[in-house]
Amino acid sequence: MGLEGQALDVLPGPPGLRSVFVFVGVDCPIAARYAPELRRIQERFGRGARFWLVYADPADGPEAVRRHAEAYGAGYTAARDPRHELVKLAGASVTPEAAVFVSAADGPRLVYRGRIDDRNVDFGTTRPQPKSRDLEDVLLGLESGKAAVFRTTSAIGCAIPPLE
Repeated sequence: MGLEGQALDVLPGPPGLRSVFVFVGVDCPIAARYAPELRRIQERFGRGARFWLVYADPADGPEAVRRHAEAYGAGYTAARDPRHELVKLAGASVTPEAAVFVSAADGPRLVYRGRIDDRNVDFGTTRPQPKSRDLEDVLLGLESGKAAVFRTTSAIGCAIPPLE
């Protein structure tokens, strides 16, 4: 849903389009550190994909999300998911976690869910530079016409709070 409570069309429609969700939270320091990397990815792949910051914590109200999204500055459109509809659709469990959907003949199809890169080795343990840029690799493959085969990686981050 949009910040004003309106329904949003977030899944890809026409063939060739992709939707990239990055699940974030206003209070997750791990997600906050990814703002520059997410901005770079959006600038590189923005022509063939729509990018969304998905706020899944029901406690994150519209004004807090608006302030966070503006400060984050990644060029993504902010969406609230207080009922976890997108969380369930993507199977997300932490922030930051990415999900990539592509358009298919039978409707949108999830082709990737997981980490942005492998910079976070474990809680409190990070690399200065990632060895693997998982989200970027998926988008490069899709851009080059590779078959979209589902894959997943384990993301390390702040738990998405369960619904009460």
